Amino acid sequence: MSDKPSRRASAAAFAREHWPRLAAVALLLVVFFGNSGFRSLVANWRELRRLHGEIADLERDEKDLDARLKALRAGDGVERAARRDLGYIKKGEIEYRFPPPGKPE
Repeated sequence: MSDKPSRRASAAAFAREHWPRLAAVALLLVVFFGNSGFRSLVANWRELRRLHGEIADLERDEKDLDARLKALRAGDGVERAARRDLGYIKKGEIEYRFPPPGKPE
């Protein structure tokens, strides 16, 4: 425990010797972290990073959709998708609809 007074004394001596530097560091910390401008800057930076991630995700989705569109245009995929998803039929065709199988009783 005799160690604490010597630490306090050395800390006090350090503070007396380097007080201008310590005051400058404290002032800089207050200027940077004590105002809303710096906090706003950090918040905007985080938002920018989030938006960059979102843009990357959207670009990846766009590539996937472009590849799917090219595949549909290459074959008869458009007609098949229209028949399956939208129920389109050609002129002169007859559409037959069957009820889904019921549960056995």
